Amino acid sequence: MNAWKLAAGVLLAALYGCSAEHAESVSGNAGFQGETGKPGTALAYEHRVGIRLSAARIDAQLAASRDACNSERFGQCDVLAIEQRGGIGHYAELTVRIVPDGVEKLVAAAAQGGTLESRQTRAEDLAQAVADTRQQRERLQREYQTLQQYQGRKDMSVGDLLALAKEIAAVEAQLADNAQAGAQQQRRIATNLLTLSFSSEAQPDSRLGQLATAAGQLLDDLVDGTIAAMKFFAYSLPFLVVLLPLGLLLRGLWRWLRRPGKNEAR
Repeated sequence: MNAWKLAAGVLLAALYGCSAEHAESVSGNAGFQGETGKPGTALAYEHRVGIRLSAARIDAQLAASRDACNSERFGQCDVLAIEQRGGIGHYAELTVRIVPDGVEKLVAAAAQGGTLESRQTRAEDLAQAVADTRQQRERLQREYQTLQQYQGRKDMSVGDLLALAKEIAAVEAQLADNAQAGAQQQRRIATNLLTLSFSSEAQPDSRLGQLATAAGQLLDDLVDGTIAAMKFFAYSLPFLVVLLPLGLLLRGLWRWLRRPGKNEAR
C-alpha cells in the first residue's frame, strides 16, 4: 500500500511540474515585447496587435491608448493615425511609433478588459537604404567642399560668382534633404511601428439586423445597377450618334429602291 501511495505521489508531482511549466510558458508569451535589431543591422520593426473588446469599451480604450502615447507615459511615442468605424461590427485602429521598451506596456494597457486575438511582427531591412543615403551624403559633402574652394578666387566674373552661388545653394538643399532622410531612417530603426486594432465581440444577428443588412444590400445593388446603366449609356451614346443617321440613310435608300417606278422600269 505504501508503494502505491509513493507511486501516486511521484505521478502527481510530475503532473504538477508539467502544468506549472506550461503555465509559465503561456504567461511568458502573454506579453508583446518590442524589438531592437542587433548591432550593425538596420531593421525597422512593425507590430500589429488585434484586441477583442466589448463594443462599449472600444472608444474608451482607444482614447486611453492615444492619451498614453501623447503623454509619453511609456516612453517616446507619436500618434500617426486613428481610424474608427461604427455600425454592427464596431472597429477602431490606432497606429503609433514608440520606443521598443514601451510596446509591451502600451499593448497591456490597451488590452485591459479584453483579449489579445492576434499578434504579428515583421521587420524591413533598411541596410541598403542607409548605405545609399550615406554615400549620397559623402558625395554631396565633397562637391560642397569643392565649390567652396572657388569662393575665394578673385579672377571670377560676376556671372561666374552668381552661378557658383546658385550651385552652392542647390547642394546645400540636397544636403538638407539627405539629412532629413537619414534622420527618418534612424528613427524607424530606433523605434517600433505599432498598430492596435480594436474589434467588438461578435453578436448573433437578429431578425431586425438581418432585415437591415438585406435592405442595405438592396440599396447598394440599386446604386451599383444605376451606375452600371449610366456607364453603358455613356459608352453607347457615340455609337448611337453614328448609327442613327446611317440607319435613316439606309431606310431612305430602301424606300427609294422599292418605289413603283423603279419596279416598272425593271
